[in-house]
Amino acid sequence: MSFGPPPTPYNAPAPDSRPGPPPRSGRRRAAVGAVAAVALVALAAGLWVFGTGGADGDSAPDGRPVAAHQAPDDIRETVETRPPSVEGTAAVSYEETLRTVGRNVSAMGTWATDKVFAKSFGNEIKGFRLGGSEASEIAWRLTLPGPLCAVTRHVSVDGRTAIAYAGDGEDEGEGEGSGGGPDADPLTRVCDRLAVFDIDTGKKMWDTKLAGAGSSLAVNVTMTDGTVVTAWGQGSAAYELTGGKRLWADTDPSACTDKGFAGGRDLLALLSCGDSADPAYRVQRIDPRTGDAEWTYRVARGVQGVYLVSSSPAVLAVAAGDVVVTDLISLDERGKRRATIRLNRDHQVLDCDRTFSAVVESCGAIVVDGERLYLSEEDHVVAYDLATGRTAGKFDGPAGGEVHPLRMSGEQLIAYRPGRGLGRPDAIVALDPDSGEETLLLLFAGGAEVGALDDPAQNDIVYEHGRVFFGARTVVGPYNEGEVGGADQVAVGIESAG
Repeated sequence: MSFGPPPTPYNAPAPDSRPGPPPRSGRRRAAVGAVAAVALVALAAGLWVFGTGGADGDSAPDGRPVAAHQAPDDIRETVETRPPSVEGTAAVSYEETLRTVGRNVSAMGTWATDKVFAKSFGNEIKGFRLGGSEASEIAWRLTLPGPLCAVTRHVSVDGRTAIAYAGDGEDEGEGEGSGGGPDADPLTRVCDRLAVFDIDTGKKMWDTKLAGAGSSLAVNVTMTDGTVVTAWGQGSAAYELTGGKRLWADTDPSACTDKGFAGGRDLLALLSCGDSADPAYRVQRIDPRTGDAEWTYRVARGVQGVYLVSSSPAVLAVAAGDVVVTDLISLDERGKRRATIRLNRDHQVLDCDRTFSAVVESCGAIVVDGERLYLSEEDHVVAYDLATGRTAGKFDGPAGGEVHPLRMSGEQLIAYRPGRGLGRPDAIVALDPDSGEETLLLLFAGGAEVGALDDPAQNDIVYEHGRVFFGARTVVGPYNEGEVGGADQVAVGIESAG
C-alpha cells in the first residue's frame, strides 16, 4: 500500500441555503399498522488470518462466519473465509440464445447464497444449485407474468431479496395484459408489482400491487434491515420484509418527489424538488418504520444529477454542472457535509449512471467502509478518507493490470484483478486497508471462462461464500437479419476446486 500527496484542495459549491420544502415528517402520508485448472501462484502476501469469524467471532450453525448480532431479516454482511484452494473451477455457466434482430433482454438481477446462484432473464429468474457434482444444475425457476423492471443487490441474512416487475393486470379490476407479457417493450411496460422471494427455494414470500405505479422508468426498490422500500415517481411505500405488511405510503402530491432510496444499514431518500428542468435535490435519512425524515441535506443548486453511493456512512455522488459525476460528498450522522472528493472521471471506474434506469442507489464500483471510500483508478485502487477527502493510500495491481473493489468483508476489501491482455489469470483477492497486505482467494482463466462479462461497469460481479459470479445486465440479440447467433453468456460462476 503506497501513499501519495494529498489532492489539490477543492472548494465544493456550498449547500443551497434558501428555504426548502418542509421536512419529510411534515408531509402527509398514509401510515399503516404499528410503527414498530490454472497454474497456482504462490501466496506471497498471505501472512494474516483472513475471516476467522464475525466481528465478535460469531458464526452460523454450519460454521460460516457472519457479521455480529444480525437478525434473520437484517441485510447480510458476510465475512468471507479463505477457500480451501485458490484454484478456480466452474460453478455456474448460464447461456441464452437470441435470434431476433434488435431484441435486447434485460438480465438485471444477480444474487447468490451459499447454496444457490440466482439470475434473471426477461420475465424469469433461474436458481442454480451450488456445490453439487454438476455445474449449472437448475434448482428452480420463478416465472413472472411480465419482465423485471427493478431489483436490489441487497440480500437478507436468511437469503431473501426484493424485485419489482410488470404484472398481468388481471387483479383488482385491471384490463387484461396491461403488464405487456415477458417480451414487452421495457420503455412502455407497466411496472406495478413488488415481491420478495427466497433465493434458496425460488419461492415468492409475498407479492403486492404498487398503487399508482405506471412506468418502469420510475420504479426503484431497495432493502434495509427488516424493510423493503420502493418509489415509483408518483409515490413511495415501505413494507415489512417478513410478511409484506405495509408500514407507510406517500402518494400525496408535493413540491418534492421521491426519486428513489438507498438501503443497507440505514435508509436514504433522494428527493427532487421544484421545476423538473432545474430541480433542487435533497437527501434525507429516513426512519424505515415510519417514513419520517431524521435529517435533510440540501444539495447545491446547479447540480445536474445525484446518486446515493452509501447509506451508512452517507456518501453521495454529484454531477456538478454536468451530467458526469464530478464529486463525492461524505455526510456525518447529522446530515452535515464532512468532506468533498474531487474526481478525475477519465481515469476512474464509478458505474453510477445506468441508461433507462431509475436506480439511484448506484455507483456499484465504489466501496465504502466506516472510515474510507475505495474506487478503481487505472492500475490501482485508491482509498480516500471520508473525514478529510484526502487520499488515504492505494493498492497497486500487477504491472499494467487493473484492480476493481467489489465489497467489504469485515475489515477487508474484496477486489477483482482481471488478467485480460496480460497473459495471466484473473484473481479475487482480499486487501487489508491498514497493513496493505493482500491475500489471494481465487485464481482462474478469466478470458476463457468469463469472456465479455468481466467489465464491472457493464456487468454485475458478486463475490459470496468463496465464489465469484459474473452476470450480464443486458443480453443483446443479433444485429443483422440472417445472422446466425450463438448462445450468449448470461452468467458465469467460479468456485474453489479444493
